[in-house]
Amino acid sequence: MSLKPTQRLKKRYISFQFKGKFSEEELSRAIYKCSLKFFGEYGLSSRTIKLIEFSGSKGILLVNRDAADEALGMLALISELEGKPARIIAKRTSGTLRALKEKDKA
Repeated sequence: MSLKPTQRLKKRYISFQFKGKFSEEELSRAIYKCSLKFFGEYGLSSRTIKLIEFSGSKGILLVNRDAADEALGMLALISELEGKPARIIAKRTSGTLRALKEKDKA
């Protein structure tokens, strides 16, 4: 059974640069904890924030389209993760992963 187009998650991808020393799993867990702290349990349940790609100091987050601006604001407020200094700098936002990767190459 497939979902109707109106029921599907409308998503945005956020490309970011990361300054800090974390593994992919640690970064994913830390972003989840920061999102939970920023949005609260109810707010986080209505938003989708997920680390889908991370290599070196660059990564890509998947977010709900309606919460993209709020997610960018949350990322801008991060100055430390789990007591260690860290910084997430959002570079670009796109509706498709392919377009985001093409823009990052240019």
